[in-house]
Amino acid sequence: MRITKRQLRDSLNVFETSEKDFKQMFRLDKVSVMGLIEEIGPHYQNTGSIPLHLKVLTTLNFVATGSFQNPVGSSCWISLSQPSVSRIIHEITSLISQHLLPEWVQFPTDFETKNNIKQGFYNKWNVRGVLGVVDGTHVEILAPPTNDVHHPPFVYINRKGKHSINVMLISDSNTKIIACNARYPGSVHDSAIWQMSNIKTYLKREYDNGDKSTHLLGDSGYPLEPWLFTPFSNFEQGSPEERFNNQFKTARNVIERTNGILKGRFRCLSRHRVLLYHPSRAANIIYSCCVLHNIALRARIPLPEEEIEYRDEIGIEGNLEYNDVLQEGRATRARYIRNNLLL
Repeated sequence: MRITKRQLRDSLNVFETSEKDFKQMFRLDKVSVMGLIEEIGPHYQNTGSIPLHLKVLTTLNFVATGSFQNPVGSSCWISLSQPSVSRIIHEITSLISQHLLPEWVQFPTDFETKNNIKQGFYNKWNVRGVLGVVDGTHVEILAPPTNDVHHPPFVYINRKGKHSINVMLISDSNTKIIACNARYPGSVHDSAIWQMSNIKTYLKREYDNGDKSTHLLGDSGYPLEPWLFTPFSNFEQGSPEERFNNQFKTARNVIERTNGILKGRFRCLSRHRVLLYHPSRAANIIYSCCVLHNIALRARIPLPEEEIEYRDEIGIEGNLEYNDVLQEGRATRARYIRNNLLL
């Protein structure tokens, strides 16, 4: 007897809902979701009866709401079991992280792109040579198993006593994410992640090759370097150093807003949620949300101001040892003040 393979179909066509309801469920508009499905398509291998568009929608609904897998699967238009939802989230976020992340989250290296980003910072905040703003943000995760030798749970405990991944983000002046690193556990400090970053290596090489006018902005948790400006800890009122701090603090706020939009739009990353996944899977979810953030930005999908999640984390001082790099960083920062703030 021939047995026909069951074909799973969604109980209603969610693309027929209103654009407003669609965005509320998936945080992207219909055109963007269809484009996302088309981008994933060439890398997707169909191994079951669940169609690709339903897998993508299931994943988007999860990252948008931060709900547990059972409520996501119980949606009237999904009707999937919890194990199926779990496999789908892993499959789609892995595909996005592996194939779409390099395209959608790129640190600029060509002259034209770098110049456009610098111009954006100058037009908005009158700061010169800024290629981006860097900061770390924690995403709480499930503690790894105690017998996991590659991911021992104690290294994921952050200074608040919670298990997390410390994510390094860099954004441009328009809140676009141009770099994301979700490899390091919550106990690793922002400055340590920066020291191991390929972007630091790239900026140092460019500086050594003669580019003395390109730098990122960071808070006091980062080391002062010629290619990474941080604020003065001590300054006199009315001094050029105070003006430097005020000017760059205004420009630095863009990374706070970027992080707030990212966690507000994709609530699975919210400080009020916990990613109940192993660190490697949680990292893929984080990377996927960064890709989806940039997709939403390109589609000009606004997030209501009241949904932006501004964090309550308090920065701490980084390891500011006095060395040759720090000395050169101080000289570069002083040169910037002489050239731009001494009127």
